[in-house]
Amino acid sequence: MTDKLAIDGGTPVRTERLPLGRGIAVLGDEERAAVLEVLDSRSLFRYYGPRLLRKVEAFEARLRELLGAPHAVGLSSGTAALRAGLAALGVGCGDEVIVPSFTFIATVNAVIAAGAVPVFCEVDASLGADPNDVDAKITERTAAIMPVHLENQACDMDALAAVARRRGVAVIEDACQAIGASYKGKALGTIGDCGAFSLQLEKNITSGEGGALVTPDDTLYVRAARYSDQGGQFVTSYGVERGSEFAEPFAGENLRMTEIAGAIADEQLRKLPQIIEAFRSNKRKILEGVGDVDGLELRGTHDADGDGGSSITWFAPSKSTAQRFVAALRAEGIPSAQMYNGEPVYATPAILAKRTATNKGGPWHCAEHPTDVEYRIGMCPRTEELVARSFVVGNGARFSPSDCEDVAAAVRKVASALL
Repeated sequence: MTDKLAIDGGTPVRTERLPLGRGIAVLGDEERAAVLEVLDSRSLFRYYGPRLLRKVEAFEARLRELLGAPHAVGLSSGTAALRAGLAALGVGCGDEVIVPSFTFIATVNAVIAAGAVPVFCEVDASLGADPNDVDAKITERTAAIMPVHLENQACDMDALAAVARRRGVAVIEDACQAIGASYKGKALGTIGDCGAFSLQLEKNITSGEGGALVTPDDTLYVRAARYSDQGGQFVTSYGVERGSEFAEPFAGENLRMTEIAGAIADEQLRKLPQIIEAFRSNKRKILEGVGDVDGLELRGTHDADGDGGSSITWFAPSKSTAQRFVAALRAEGIPSAQMYNGEPVYATPAILAKRTATNKGGPWHCAEHPTDVEYRIGMCPRTEELVARSFVVGNGARFSPSDCEDVAAAVRKVASALL
């Protein structure tokens, strides 16, 4: 293609905004009716009210069925799900949790809030935790590994699970960006000891804010459910009935999901299989339209069939080329970005400074559990080099065939000019 790039004054491939969106794109009459039903019942709290509809319970039941998970707890956010999972596993002061160096800050925040020290590992070409580096970073203080299934693509879970078993540490999957995606036939979030999901506005399905934790383990379920409902005061709750499961009491917090969020989430969950299929179909069309481009490397995968398909990530030859790709694609009318600015999560100023809200150092300066863990730019060089060259193009659940053609045409056009 010889067309001048729009960023240089040429005609853009597209002037009409693409119909982006995941779960938000299919919000409709079903969600509206479910919310109004809850409002009419005047029972907005999940455990009791004048006419309790048990919408959160319905969401939890549907999630168990869809994912094949024995237990599910509806929660107030994906971060809350990570918090409940870490609490269920007993992770806390004096522990270390290994997290990938490329992820959303919530992954790290949940570990810090638990009182544990985050230890960062390299990522591989899939942008998931590198099992070899995870193994190298495990110490006698490691309590858990927290692989992150970034943007609907699975980590190398077979290898990570093997490391965890051999080293005797737990696995909590951060599947907040991957509800509905899978790995070798298993739903992401159901492979480790527990798995966390987010229902925030930009996720595959949404209730605005919301989350869920799933686990196959009876004890972890009870501990997570109790922790999210103030911990020691109750065991679990089923409508107005308090569960009778025996467990040692402990302090918790309020991470509960509301009935309105549960009503929306349940309706969205009904639509999840269709959303994922639309993503996968559109991604195939876009990739077929782009074809092989010298100089662009597609993000690696550990299970192409399980990919949720919500976006497409390429690696350019250099950081400057990736940044130019983003600017040029946007000018062509195509949504593009460098995820998390193409930087590792530990580049966040608060993490580099080890600063919490109390400004007393959090888990890093505990007199009882001193640590020599330090954070600095350059600590995960392979990750830093890889993500600096990355750029992502958005997909949409409502893309038409012509929308997919426009995305592919824009990528080819920009590639022909920049590579």
